[in-house]
Amino acid sequence: MTERISRRRLVERATLALGLAAAARLPLAAAQETPEAQKIPQADAHYRNQPNGQQRCGICLQFQAPNRCHIVKGPISPTGWCQYFAARENAH
Repeated sequence: MTERISRRRLVERATLALGLAAAARLPLAAAQETPEAQKIPQADAHYRNQPNGQQRCGICLQFQAPNRCHIVKGPISPTGWCQYFAARENAH
C-alpha cells in the first residue's frame, strides 16, 4: 500500500524531522525541563498505545523512561507510537 503525499505535507514532515534532530542534540537536562503545559497533547501528536510496525516510543529519541516523552503530554507507553517518532541511533 503506497501513500501519496503532497509537497506541502512532505515539507511539513521534513521540517518536523529537522526540528526533532535539532532537539535531540540539546543537552538532556534542558530537554527534561520542558514543562508539561508546553508539551503537545496526545491527540494532536496522533499518539496511540500500539507500535507502528517496528516504530515504538521505547526506541524514540524523545522517550524518557519509564513512561514520559520530552514533547508529548501525559503518560507514554514504551510500546506506543506518535507522528513525532524519531528512532535513536542503533535502535532495535
